[in-house]
Amino acid sequence: MEWRHPSCFEPQLTDEVMSFFAQHMLDINRDILYVLSSEDDSNYGRGTSIFDRTRNRFLNLIMKQQCPVDVHLVNGSLKFIFQIGNATIRFLKDDFENPKKNKFFMPQWQSMSLFPLDDHQPHFWRFILNEPKTLDDEPFIVFAGYNLANEVVAYWNSSDITDINHIHLVEPETPTSVELGSPLVEDPEMDNDKEDDDDSEAVNT
Repeated sequence: MEWRHPSCFEPQLTDEVMSFFAQHMLDINRDILYVLSSEDDSNYGRGTSIFDRTRNRFLNLIMKQQCPVDVHLVNGSLKFIFQIGNATIRFLKDDFENPKKNKFFMPQWQSMSLFPLDDHQPHFWRFILNEPKTLDDEPFIVFAGYNLANEVVAYWNSSDITDINHIHLVEPETPTSVELGSPLVEDPEMDNDKEDDDDSEAVNT
């Protein structure tokens, strides 16, 4: 089955809107992995902190109406469900290609339907934080829409957006040359402060 862009099913699901939420998820993931990187921290603690902070961030953005589109809060509990247009959305951290969490899929309602189901229409949506699988990879967000057979029918990947994930480097512009006068001969002290290393280990689910 061909995967289509989410906006084909809900016009408000534009690249801008999905990038907005995806960037917050990536920023939170990076910050938590950096802060909780001691020998006293665990994957469990990092995972729960990422979920809790993401939920609170999304909740604050929705309640303060700071999203680039109208967002309706469906469930503000730990289940956390929000809606954009006709798209009902949840978020989680998992492997999109090989999901491990039972909550990843919605219950199947085929037996309760009195009418034939449209296999090409998404009935529920997920923002999925995917951890890097190798040291050369970067975390990324998949936004996917699933039909009631739990098949992907709509797909978006943050790696395809050039201003997200912090992995698409733009060639810097060469500054215009300026003619300088004779240099002032001095022996200035050099400041060799080093920046903290921002690398951190991946979270295993």
